[in-house]
Formats: sequence, C-alpha cells, structure tokens
Amino acid sequence: MKKRRLKIKNILLILFIVVFLFSTTKIVLFLLDLQNNKNEIKELIKDVTDIEIEEDKEVLNIDFDKLSSINSDIVGWIHFNQDKINNPIVHTSDNSYYLNHSFEKKSNQAGTIFMDYRNTSFDDKNVVLFGHSMLDDTMFGSLQDLFKKDFFDKKENHYIDIYNKERKFTYEIFSYYVIEKEEYYITPSFSNDNDYKKFIDTIVKRSYKNFNIEISTNDYILTLSTCSGTGGTSKRKVVHAKRIMDESN
Repeated sequence: MKKRRLKIKNILLILFIVVFLFSTTKIVLFLLDLQNNKNEIKELIKDVTDIEIEEDKEVLNIDFDKLSSINSDIVGWIHFNQDKINNPIVHTSDNSYYLNHSFEKKSNQAGTIFMDYRNTSFDDKNVVLFGHSMLDDTMFGSLQDLFKKDFFDKKENHYIDIYNKERKFTYEIFSYYVIEKEEYYITPSFSNDNDYKKFIDTIVKRSYKNFNIEISTNDYILTLSTCSGTGGTSKRKVVHAKRIMDESN
C-alpha cells in the first residue's frame, strides 16, 4: 500500500513539474515576444519618423517609402494618446495573420495594428482597426486609459491622427464603450443612408460619455477595437471617432 501511494505521489509530482515547466516556458516566450515587438517598433519609429516644428506646432513626418520596403502591406500610421499608440497600420486579405505577426512579418504574439480586411481605404464609411490589448500598453493596450475618470479632461486626448502616404486624417472621438464581441460595430460599409444612420445612432447611444458631437451620414468614422480583459475574453473595448480634418501630406 505504501509503495502504491509513493508511486502515485511521484506521478503527481512529475505531472506538476511538467505543467509548471510548460506554463513557465509559455510565459517566458510571451514576455520575449512582447519585448521583441516593443524593440522592433521602437527601432521602426526611429528609422521612419521625425518631428518638425512648424508655426510652433509639432509635425510628424513618416517615410512611407521605407515602410513599404519593409512590408508592402503598410496602409497607414496611427498616432494617439500622447505617443502611447504610435504604430504602423497594415492591411491584408484576412483578420487573422497580423494577430500573431509583427510588422516585419515575424511570428509574434503581440501582433500588429491592422485594418479590417473588408475595408478598401480610409474613405470607407467605417474604417476598422484592430490591435491586441497588451499589458505593457503597447498596440491597443493603452485604450484602457480612455476608461479612466480624467482622460477626456485634456482636449488633446479627444483626437486621433491617421497618416498615409498622401494624406493626414484627424478624427475626434464621439463614443467609447465595452461590449460583447459582435459583428455590428465593425460593419465597414452600408447599402444606404438609412442603414448608416441607424448604425450611427446605435454607437452614439452605447457611449459611456455624451460628447455632444453631431454625426451625420456624410461623416467618415474610425473604429478601434481591442479585447477587454485577459486571454479568451469575449468582451471588446471599442472607440469611435469621426473625421474632422483631411489634409494632403
């Protein structure tokens, strides 16, 4: 009997060690991915962006030719939340590849910010961008800041800048909320103005804050989507903003 108990204990101990080593390895690999992606983006920012001062304003310049030479899937650059979100935007034929690949197309759990594959350009009625909610605030991790009490007290926190090779778009946030995963808020286009108006009314009503911003069917919307919570969560943090400026670069 004692031998049998000892054998069971040894088997359980071995199982515990295997599970522990497996879990530890996964955590270490995840942290390495995080650091590698952070370093890659940091180097990318240094290589392809510079800031000029024009009329007492900071102007972000981006070398899209260099970005294209690294990854031809590049379609834009997003700048928001006081440099916390300062990333390239890619676009491909699905919504899965860039969930686990870096901008340089290396396997990486932190992924890359990407445009919904159904979007065709930034002139779609609803341009949808996805990014992981990373614990170190990279990708769309810092969208959690919007849910802090004083975030919108600063006027500059209301605006999101998007750049592509030819133009710079500025968007003003008019809605943000958490919702169960669904397809509705990521609808990229609409068959008629009535459908678009219903969509606008729905996402405005969902907002945790009333921004008192008028949105019409003539407006263009930017939607940011990320997970709300840890791995496997079905909830999404969502941010909607309307285009208020369209400038040539």
